[in-house]
Amino acid sequence: MKLQIHDHHPFKICQLTDIHLGDYPFNDADLKTLASLKVLFDTHSFDLIMITGDLLWGLQSSDPAKRLGKLYDLLNQYPTPVAITYGNHDTEGIFSRTDLREIESHLIHPADKHHSMIIDDRESYALEIYDDQQLAHIAYVWDSGAYSHWQKTDQYAAVEPEQIDWFLKLPYARTSKKMDLGFFHIPFPEYQSAANQIIDGFNHEKVCSPTTNSGLFYALLRQKNVKATFVGHDHDNNFTSSFRGIQLNYGNVTGYNCYGELTRGVREIDVSKDAIKTRIILFSETSDNCSD
Repeated sequence: MKLQIHDHHPFKICQLTDIHLGDYPFNDADLKTLASLKVLFDTHSFDLIMITGDLLWGLQSSDPAKRLGKLYDLLNQYPTPVAITYGNHDTEGIFSRTDLREIESHLIHPADKHHSMIIDDRESYALEIYDDQQLAHIAYVWDSGAYSHWQKTDQYAAVEPEQIDWFLKLPYARTSKKMDLGFFHIPFPEYQSAANQIIDGFNHEKVCSPTTNSGLFYALLRQKNVKATFVGHDHDNNFTSSFRGIQLNYGNVTGYNCYGELTRGVREIDVSKDAIKTRIILFSETSDNCSD
């Protein structure tokens, strides 16, 4: 589905992250997650729903198509394009990222992917956002992987060099006038420095980034267009920071079936010609029908 700016308003993105659906039939926590999302989408309108990983507890062995199908059934009730990348927990079990991507066919309104590239079962792609017929913004999506191949030294995977080369070779003009974005699950190491320069939000746990710095942030500095990145992974962080001219953001943990003291919710992102503005929408602010 083509991503379109409407009536020259800011392009509005809803970032979901760390939903963590468990086995089916769902427990009360998962049912609360889905009910809270329904209230949110009944009361708010978005131009894109972007899910940044850990949709599932992958170690729980029942068919992920059934679990994701329930989430996608909910999303299909709304005419909003949906884009997805995966986290470290999604494929801890017997199912691969290829298996999960095939289940995306259940979505009625998938966002159009451009220049898709898959390496090591990790997909990177671009989302093109149009104002009328003119390309206005790009949202770059990287699958940041799961766990490192070198567990003695690194816990989490880093973005692969091939994924960075893919980004630098894309046929989009490099100009500092554009407001482009990046989405992935595991924060790159520069988020550790950004945690010392917080503009808004909370930093209630250590930034769990890869030990190995594969250079994605440096590539963003070179490319110049990407003005903000958005990750998940660390459930007790939801801060916005600025580091070397790029806004580094966490989403807000969405699912109830996982650890974390933060109130559950989503991040809203408004992209306009000259600014990227963002805020947290808490489920407790949308309705009290789903409260404990």
